[in-house]
This record gives sequence, structure tokens and C-alpha cells, in this order.
Amino acid sequence: MIEPAWRTISEVTAGETWAAVAEHPPVDMVDRTHCDRRTSIGLTLSSRSNASAGCFLTGGARELSRLGRIVVVPADLTLHVRARAAPPRRMLHCRLPLRAALPRSLDARRLERCLDMRNVAVADCLDRLAREVTTPGFASAIMIEGLGLVLAAELARDLAGAERRTRGGLAGWQLRRIDDHLAAGGWDCTIGDLARLCGISPSHAMRAFRQSTGRSIASHVAALRIARARDLLASEAHDIAGIAASLRFTSPSAFSAAFRRSMGMSPRAFRQSIGGRAQDPG
Repeated sequence: MIEPAWRTISEVTAGETWAAVAEHPPVDMVDRTHCDRRTSIGLTLSSRSNASAGCFLTGGARELSRLGRIVVVPADLTLHVRARAAPPRRMLHCRLPLRAALPRSLDARRLERCLDMRNVAVADCLDRLAREVTTPGFASAIMIEGLGLVLAAELARDLAGAERRTRGGLAGWQLRRIDDHLAAGGWDCTIGDLARLCGISPSHAMRAFRQSTGRSIASHVAALRIARARDLLASEAHDIAGIAASLRFTSPSAFSAAFRRSMGMSPRAFRQSIGGRAQDPG
């Protein structure tokens, strides 16, 4: 699961749940396969979009699909991943307990969902797992083991009902178009802007987005925006004022107030907590 070129920041085994956070260096080309006897998950922690595409090697050759922030590889299935180039990024990798099996038969629609898993409960569990791995709290081992079991249950529930939920929701290309627009800096967009990108009305966009992802467009934009803020604060190349401007806040103080509401600390305190620069105001 962890390749030699990756720099492991922290790695934990708790019961039958294994998790690690690693830094991936930039590469000119990616062409590899992954298969494990246990279900494994990859979560991109950096705000950059996943540059890779992939497919499961089942039932003959398949067309490559773009990978999302969360990629699920069911036990004993082989995932083929390719990319012309990949930027540096931080990722959480985890393997779920062996006894926590997903549905035995996954059709093409469910396998496609595994390549870009958009489930709020799964994302929340993975984000919490990443925090426990990098900054362990009290009873961290029990927490990590429990999160592995919860993840397995949430994935099984999601994939069992994938067919029903996808009816009436947004298509994969529409979800990716929204994320691409945000990743390009469109943080001050309106729901109308995003709806036009998808070729639908704003009211349809709101209903379909929630049906596809389980959360509102506003919550999604806020989550990606705070993830981008954390990513920029982790780098010494950006000061607080520059980060506020790049995220389309009206002022550094507005950015600091929003960041504190979301994270419970100021941007400056967050930067200090991860070993970044301490002299920025915020």
C-alpha cells in the first residue's frame, strides 16, 4: 500500500484496521495496479484534484475514469491507475478489517462509484481517521479500530443502495465539473454559476447535488475551501493575506474569522500547530 518513494508521516495498526498518512512526491507518470485481500481506501488530503484515472480489471478491458478524492478498492479486486503526471500531495491510506466485507457482487455502476466515492458519512470518518493518525488523542487506538468498522458498515450500506440513489442525481461529469471549477479558484461562485456549468437550473442543481452526495452545495464548497486553506497554510510560500485573497475572502480578517469558526483556531495558530511559520498575523 505504501510505496518506497512516498514519505510516511504516521502509520498506525489498531486491531484489524491499518492507516497511514503519507506525502507523495511529484511524478512524471503513474502506471500501477493495486490489489489487497482486504478492502482499502485512499483519501486525498491535499486540496488539489486527483490527477489520476483508473479502472477495475474485471470482466475484460474497461475505460479509465477519473479518480475522485476518495477511492475505494474492494477486497481481491485489482485497480489499474494511470496518470501522465501527478503533483505532490498528501494522502491517507487505510485497510479495513478482513471480516468487514462489502457486498459480494458489485456491478459496473457500483464499481464506478468506488472510483469517486461521494458519501458524507464515509468522508467524515476518513477525515477523523486522518486526524487520529497524525495527532493521536486519548484512546486513539480504540478510536481508529472503531472508525475502521464504521467505515466498512457505511461503505456496505452505500454500495448496497447505490442504484437507488443515483436516479435523479447529478452525473459524474457534472460533479467533476463543479469540483474543477472550485479547484481553479471559483470560490465566490453562486449556485446559478455551478448550475450553468452543469446545464441545469439552480433548483435542480441543489436537489440533485444533495441526492448524489448527501450534503448541500454550500456545505461542499465550504469543505473544499477549508481544505484548500489548510493546504496553503501548510506551505511556507503563502502569507495569511495572500491565502485570504486566493480564497476570495474580502479581507484577511474575514478569512481568519471564517477559519476560526470552522477549525476552532486562527490560521496563525493552525500554522504553528503543524510547524509552519509563526510570524503571520491572523
